[in-house]
Parts: sequence; structure tokens; C-alpha cells
Amino acid sequence: MLALAAANAVGVVLFGTLYLVAGTRLLSQAAFVPCLLLLFVLMIVLWIRTEARHRSLTLLRRLGRVVVGLAGVVVLTPALVLTPLFWLDDQLPSEAGLHAVRGGIMAVVLIALGLVALVNVAGVLIVTAAAALGRGPRVE
Repeated sequence: MLALAAANAVGVVLFGTLYLVAGTRLLSQAAFVPCLLLLFVLMIVLWIRTEARHRSLTLLRRLGRVVVGLAGVVVLTPALVLTPLFWLDDQLPSEAGLHAVRGGIMAVVLIALGLVALVNVAGVLIVTAAAALGRGPRVE
């Protein structure tokens, strides 16, 4: 469960970073789309390899680990990112401009969490399809 939560947390950080880099116009749209697709595929591979470590568990326990790993990241990420952001916004004067970027940061957190949820869904579908075909992912 903690391993899947850690893989999901890595996904949140990587997706969030990619969106922040693209949002500051340091990455063109032509470069952003391939980077997003590559990162999405890499995160699915990481997720599948992490989940495959628990292949010997029953289906219900595996599903429980997936749900708890995702739910933990969905709850903790906004708490760890947005709580300090709102506190800092209250401490700094309005001239600092943090209030203006607060909405963008919240959007990046939401987008990153959504993409991580999609990675989990894609991983579950791939693992289920592999099990239905009689072969699971190999772990070396």
C-alpha cells in the first residue's frame, strides 16, 4: 500500500512539474504533448511494476491496496501543498502577488491528481487484461 502511494506521489510531483514548466512557457506545446505522453506511459509502467510485487495477494486485497494508495495521495497532496500556500498567503502582504498565482497552483494540483488517477485506472485495466489472458506482468 505504501509502495503504491509512493508511486502515486512520484506521479503527482512529475505531472505537476511538467505542467508548471509548460505553464511558465519554458516548454513549447509541441514539446509538452510528447513529454506528457511519455511521462504517462512511464508512470503506468512504474505503477504496474509496483503493484506486481503483491501478485500473490487475493484480488480484493490487491484492489484495497490500490484504492488506499490512491486515496492517501488524493487526500495528502492538497493538504501538504495548499495548506502552507494559504498560510503563506495570509502572512505575506498582497503586494507579494501570491494571491494571484494561488488559483494556478490549485489547478496544477488538481490536474496532477487527475492524471495520477488515470494512471491508476490504466494500470488496473492492463493488469486485469493480462490476468484474463493468463499472463501477469513479469517482475525481475
